[in-house]
Amino acid sequence: MKRTFIHFTLVTLLVALASYGQTNFHEQVSQLWFDGYKGDVLAIANTRLQADTNDIAGLILKMEYEMEYLELQEVTNTMARVIDVGTMIETEEFSSLFPLLEGSIIHLINMIPLYPTNELAADIDKANIAGKSLSFGVAIKALQDDGYFDE
Repeated sequence: MKRTFIHFTLVTLLVALASYGQTNFHEQVSQLWFDGYKGDVLAIANTRLQADTNDIAGLILKMEYEMEYLELQEVTNTMARVIDVGTMIETEEFSSLFPLLEGSIIHLINMIPLYPTNELAADIDKANIAGKSLSFGVAIKALQDDGYFDE
């Protein structure tokens, strides 16, 4: 019970901070993801996107979650939004990383139709395994290095 309360308090605090300036955003969401609290990362993404539908960090985290849980219909739309919004970001670190990010996303979009449907259920179960890093955490880190999360 105490652990659940502490976790709830931590998540509530992180969601509240997600819309405000902070210098360790990447570390916070990466740790939540690694610890298996992927739904909490999605909640942070959704909070950011409610405040600004063009929030690139929220879009990247939402895409990450949808990819992890193989929400294939939704993820292609989110991927397209990441590309659209990402092209408008002109900060140094993110813009230098963006061509790689865009290429990876385009590759994934092309691979989705080839995903074997008979493996879908088993692979969705694997999404719940803790100890995985964010696939696109480097993009969140680049945004942080650019001061994107500072007030």
